[in-house]
Amino acid sequence: MKHIILFILVLSGNLFTQNFSVDNDKDFEKALSFYQSKKYDDAFLLFDKISNRKENNTKQSISAFFKAKTLHEQKKYSDSEKAAKLFLQNYPGSKYANEIKSLIIDCSVRLNDFEKAFNAALEFLDNSSSIIFTKEIKITAEKIALNYLTNSYVEKLSGKYENSSLKPFLLLTAGKLLLGEGEIANASKKFTEITTKHITSEEYVEALNLKKQSSSFNSKSEFPMVGIVLSLTDQNGREIESASEILEGIKFAFHQYNIKDLDKIGILVRDIERDKIKTTEVITEFIENNDVRCLIGPVFSDDVRNALVEIDRSNICLISPTATDDDLVTLSDNFYQANPSLTSRGKIFAQYLYFVEGKRKLAVLNSIEGYSPLLASSFTKEFENLGGKILAKETYRSKSYAFSEQLNRIASIRNSIDGIYAPISDPNDAAAILSQMVQTGMDVNIYGNQDWFLGKGFESSSTSANKLTFESDYFIDYYDPDFRALSNDFKKITGKEINRNVLYGYDAAKYVLTVMRNIDPTRKNVKYKIESGINVTGYHNNISFDQERVNKYVNIIRYKDEVFELVEKFRSGK
Repeated sequence: MKHIILFILVLSGNLFTQNFSVDNDKDFEKALSFYQSKKYDDAFLLFDKISNRKENNTKQSISAFFKAKTLHEQKKYSDSEKAAKLFLQNYPGSKYANEIKSLIIDCSVRLNDFEKAFNAALEFLDNSSSIIFTKEIKITAEKIALNYLTNSYVEKLSGKYENSSLKPFLLLTAGKLLLGEGEIANASKKFTEITTKHITSEEYVEALNLKKQSSSFNSKSEFPMVGIVLSLTDQNGREIESASEILEGIKFAFHQYNIKDLDKIGILVRDIERDKIKTTEVITEFIENNDVRCLIGPVFSDDVRNALVEIDRSNICLISPTATDDDLVTLSDNFYQANPSLTSRGKIFAQYLYFVEGKRKLAVLNSIEGYSPLLASSFTKEFENLGGKILAKETYRSKSYAFSEQLNRIASIRNSIDGIYAPISDPNDAAAILSQMVQTGMDVNIYGNQDWFLGKGFESSSTSANKLTFESDYFIDYYDPDFRALSNDFKKITGKEINRNVLYGYDAAKYVLTVMRNIDPTRKNVKYKIESGINVTGYHNNISFDQERVNKYVNIIRYKDEVFELVEKFRSGK
């Protein structure tokens, strides 16, 4: 009886072992079938099981490989990247190593980490002996660079591979990026370096063709240029951050234009270093270069003043993105202010209140310091010229916080006015004015200038603050889908965030590119088109000129419940 029981136990043990035995080959075929049928969840679970079986398993490494590929197909790119790196760690000599490295690069691209992807591609190219994968990865690396990176970033990496076979590839890529930015001369230098120092490289023939192409652009004037005149550094060689940011915006606008449009427009960038003599030299250079059809810059009013001495003797237009001095347009018929001057801002805002909001009777309250009197004067003159009436004019000393007498006098006519125009030159005055209005019980509209943007303490005077409307040369709508797309593209390519300065440069460049598009962009035709009144929509403000040569647009902004809202981008009349 004992022998029978023992036999049964042995038999059942054999059955137990048979039930739990595995066939890795069959399981792999099944998992592969799931993968090919796009049943990725089932495929991953089975590939994962196989990859973890260690004994007598010839399908362990390939299953680990397919785990990474399956996660990639599921668009789980972070997980796919981790699985791929683990594969390389466990199977560094695998025949699938090149493909898995390619997968890692693609994961970085999908995750919008383009610098990481480009670096991984360069590392692959520097170490791989695979002809097939090298060609494929080189094409991928170039696409990443041309679509998402800047020339400066590629050039920085070029030094790392100074003695590598990758050097001509990086030179060629940097040259193409420079072409895209319109910097033809600097691009040509890159191509020349390849054709003189890397004659046996794969890039030689393409570099030679691009060098000839860029030379023909310059010699035949087939490639119109825009001169960029900026003080990027001061006289001590220190970087001027705001000007550098404006240049980033300009270059990005030209990059976007040139990668899409067959009729390319180039740029020549010059640093005038806050120096009068340097400014004269650069302006003279551009005036004498007939390929340069228009100029952008400078950004500081005193630099513009120096530039206009030479500009006034020429036939070339100069557009400043930011200079605001009122007399600049009187110094040359070829100068245009993309940023409305202070006088024009007061005038435009008066037109808005009179024509759009229908205001007819106002009081004016301004400080006696800064540009507040200038704004008050230009606003008052225009408002009265239109037919409106200013029933009270009051002034105060900025930062004195003593407004009670002035506001009490205005309060005595509160029932006769439509509001108070109060341009400030110090943001600290904003809270004091609002507080005093609350104390005097004045429930009237208040109108101002863009320094109200910087005011504090609105929440403590919310009733008065909610009646605030003012003009500004900029407003950034961070929730606008178009702006968010632009911001994302800018971040991908430059690695930087878009700010107000970047947009000053970007919008000015976009305006110039729009003017030069679809015409023979001679200097005379550029001037005619500018003064035709063409409107170009911008992200910080729209831009449009007429014979007065000052931007006709300002942003009208309203404060409401702790939020600044854009009412409209208002275009003035004469």
